[in-house]
Amino acid sequence: MTRTRTPESRNTDARNTERPRPQHDRQDAPRAESAAPTRPAAAVVDWHTLLGDRTPTPVQAGAIPALLSGRDVITTARTGSGKTLAFLIPAAARGIGMNPVRGIRPEVLVVTPTRELAVQIRDVARELGMTAGRITGGITPGQTRSEATGKGLISGTPGRLKDLISRRELNLSGLRYVVLDEADELLSLGFLKDVGDILRSAQTQAGQKIQIAMASATFPAEIRGVAQQFMVNPERIDIAPAARAENTNPDDILGGATGATHLLVHTTRDDVLDVAAEQTLEALRAPGGCVVIFSRTKSLVKRRAERLETLLPGEIVSPLQGNMDQKKRERTMALLREGKSRVLVATDIAGRGIDLPEVRLVIHMDVAQTAEDHVHRSGRTARAGRPGVNLVLLIPEQRGLWQTVRRGLPPALHPPLTTQEAQVDRAIQEKQGRGSGNGLMPGESGGRGRSQGGQGRSTQGQGGGQPRGQSQARGHAPQGGHADRGGRGAQSSGQRRSETGGGAPAGTGAGRVGPQRARGRGGRGRS
Repeated sequence: MTRTRTPESRNTDARNTERPRPQHDRQDAPRAESAAPTRPAAAVVDWHTLLGDRTPTPVQAGAIPALLSGRDVITTARTGSGKTLAFLIPAAARGIGMNPVRGIRPEVLVVTPTRELAVQIRDVARELGMTAGRITGGITPGQTRSEATGKGLISGTPGRLKDLISRRELNLSGLRYVVLDEADELLSLGFLKDVGDILRSAQTQAGQKIQIAMASATFPAEIRGVAQQFMVNPERIDIAPAARAENTNPDDILGGATGATHLLVHTTRDDVLDVAAEQTLEALRAPGGCVVIFSRTKSLVKRRAERLETLLPGEIVSPLQGNMDQKKRERTMALLREGKSRVLVATDIAGRGIDLPEVRLVIHMDVAQTAEDHVHRSGRTARAGRPGVNLVLLIPEQRGLWQTVRRGLPPALHPPLTTQEAQVDRAIQEKQGRGSGNGLMPGESGGRGRSQGGQGRSTQGQGGGQPRGQSQARGHAPQGGHADRGGRGAQSSGQRRSETGGGAPAGTGAGRVGPQRARGRGGRGRS
């Protein structure tokens, strides 16, 4: 836990002497003239009793007392560190959100980037005895009213919350406490306007200072600057951040899954599915546990899930991506949590806050677009003190992107360096945002023909071909032990075309840089 102090923060803490608590970083913002002073609220119950027999995690021990004192808080901690209870317990301990209300008029509002996370938070809140509902896409207006009416706490996604506020169905006049979960994602360009509108509406309707908590596994410096527009002198709590990589902004915090084993396996586009299946089988030899496999696009998720189910006899392979309707998404999560399905193939929608029991292995079949996305993906494993493996399957076409992502990761999240990573053939690197580079898989139309041109060059870069998985795959066998995001600017029009089945004409080499051989049988099989 970082402990850098500022003179102003020491003076402020000196005034709050009612309960000793750990010292934390403070990120101060100018106090608005009209802002009401933050007053400590007396806890109706000892917050330790709400944890039961569990020992408070560092983020809980730091954030809960600060939030109970009435302060705004920004907390950054690795995934699986107990952030959900850290921001729900302060409300429950003071009796906020515990009682039924009239209409859709919550006292606590939790804003999340995904539907699955909203449902998860609602369920945790109910376990604490709070009256909780959710407002997300994928359910009918009647179901929304049934879910949200009379609830003291509502968790929801930005688009649906803003929609109900604009139609005056969601009344924020009784709001006392707001949580922005996965705050870096919420405050990124795709959600910034909606989140800002929601917070401004809350402040206007409530007519008083609303306490705000922000929690995330990553919190880039520029996003924290935006966050503070809505907070008053927030106390910043950074729990055990991993060591920072070189050439990164020193103010960025990347918590990461530091308890995981991080590995990298070199493979080829044609063999990546087989290597993923081998690694998955090895990880699931013992009963229980599950594997999460990340793919870049929605169409890849569907096709890879179908192919992997044939390669993994006896296993139910579940896809999860933003185009699925809400019932299918909830059914998928239920299968995984009940242990009926042990393999999840997903886009980055599953990288943000979704808690699955004992994820033994995370496989990156496609390199993440950013270091932050890689951190969130990796955080699905090694949660709550359990062991886990984070495995990158690196094809030659994605080495350039991987070099960029690796430079932005804390050293604790780096897999061992290999000489092949530096052997980047610029002529075959995929254009990011097009989503087309991994579209063809073995057995699909044009798959082998297309990879001949690219793989021939990549073999030169590798200094000779190797068998599937390059023997490293078996050597490092792991041991067991948004529809709501659709507004993000990161997805380019090229990627959207690929996901809906469109594509560039044959011979244009879409998804690669440099001249390409014409494909014999069309490029529509790619994603």
